[in-house]
Amino acid sequence: MGMQYSDWGDRRHPSRWMAEAGDAGFWVPDRSEIVTQFFTRYLFFSLAVIYFSTLDAVPQVLFSIEQLLIALGVYFVLNTWFFRQALKGVSLLKIRSAMAADLVIVTLCVIHDPNTIPPSALAFLMVLLGNGMRYGMRLFAEVLGGAFLGMAISFAFRYRLGGFAVNAGDVFFGVFWVTLALYAYILMGRIEGQRRQLDYRSRYDALTGLLNRHGLLAAADNVFDKASGAAPVTVLFADLNQFKAVNDRYGHGVGDRVLAEFATIFSESAEMGVYGRWGGDEFVAILPQRDEATVRQIFQRIEARTQAWSNGNGLPMAVSLGVSHAPRDGHDLMTLLSVADIHLYQSKSQYPEEAFAPSIYRNPLNEPEAS
Repeated sequence: MGMQYSDWGDRRHPSRWMAEAGDAGFWVPDRSEIVTQFFTRYLFFSLAVIYFSTLDAVPQVLFSIEQLLIALGVYFVLNTWFFRQALKGVSLLKIRSAMAADLVIVTLCVIHDPNTIPPSALAFLMVLLGNGMRYGMRLFAEVLGGAFLGMAISFAFRYRLGGFAVNAGDVFFGVFWVTLALYAYILMGRIEGQRRQLDYRSRYDALTGLLNRHGLLAAADNVFDKASGAAPVTVLFADLNQFKAVNDRYGHGVGDRVLAEFATIFSESAEMGVYGRWGGDEFVAILPQRDEATVRQIFQRIEARTQAWSNGNGLPMAVSLGVSHAPRDGHDLMTLLSVADIHLYQSKSQYPEEAFAPSIYRNPLNEPEAS
């Protein structure tokens, strides 16, 4: 599918929000949302077929009833194709193409609606709400503009070529439609802000600002899905030594400070990657594949900064680290973490919690491979 956010471009905050070229972006619907949206499209297609099939005639503006039904059939075929494409993956081009098809068929239906106040015009609102409220404010603005344009074109054709005349009912309907559409846009703007906050809180750790476990798993799914589960990546697993002793002696406030500081050290120690707090005093990094020499350099940077902070603040902060590589060690995050944890345990065992003093971890790259 079309490229979304860069796999490695955001070190701390990858999410379900996807962006393509420029500033355009959208929320990615899950499979159930996609099915619901296209089911609604099929429902309104069926209603349109039933509605126009029961008419004896339509205004001779562009099409006859038979030609309009053929146009609806073409829309059905296009909608089915868009549905299959959406199940494979969503991109801005696919979303915009499906919205354009919706707007075109609704415009044709309104043009040929024989009623003075066409009930088919309400379908513009369904296109607006069904698309705009699902993908974010940028696409909401686009579909809102498209709906306004479709309404203007359809009523212009009705008045100029269909023999209809402007009346009080049309004016009321137009004012009502515009008011409702603008109100929905304003309301959606507020909902969008709340949605972003909820998405952030569900994926990011409040203390460190890194991804939490849920966010890491979602980011890992995206990374590995790109390469059918065989993405060439390196996973680092870090565990602070003596952290329990820090909490017991200095209190949780100081412990939180240690966690926040190490999160900064950990996330800044490689040029590019996805970082998160796995839980407690455990941290995970998912990096583009690194060779052993590069990983050793990353470990050394973490070691130096951790030791310097520990010495400068008089607090014992040392770290054990483990590493694994995909696809050599596994094809998913949980498997890779299990391998990295073996290396981490070899390092951690050198520094029991009772040794309440700053220490330097043992580089797992220098340890023999686990059997």
